[in-house]
Amino acid sequence: MASKTVEAVLFPGIDVRGECVSDSSDVLVVEAVSTARPGRCPDCRKQARRTHSTYQRGLDERPLGSRQVIVRLRVRRYFCDRKSCSRKTFVEQVPGLSERHRRSSAGLTGWLR
Repeated sequence: MASKTVEAVLFPGIDVRGECVSDSSDVLVVEAVSTARPGRCPDCRKQARRTHSTYQRGLDERPLGSRQVIVRLRVRRYFCDRKSCSRKTFVEQVPGLSERHRRSSAGLTGWLR
């Protein structure tokens, strides 16, 4: 049986790096960080060049057996430097995993069937 990384099992083809997995009797927490290239402003589509800050999003996933699964995803907030754009900052979305205002992942919806 081949050994796989956490990224290969939970996030295949998604630009994230697994940092830590914490296991307790009722909760499995996977901490991950985005490794994607800087995002584009959702309004003007200009690619970001400057990072404003980072923060952690909590994505609640389907249970694994009797345990709740939570993905803590560290994402970056960027500045939009286009003067004509009304948006001054925006948060990156990780394609296949996160979407704006979504509290569970977009890409892991079928991973625990």
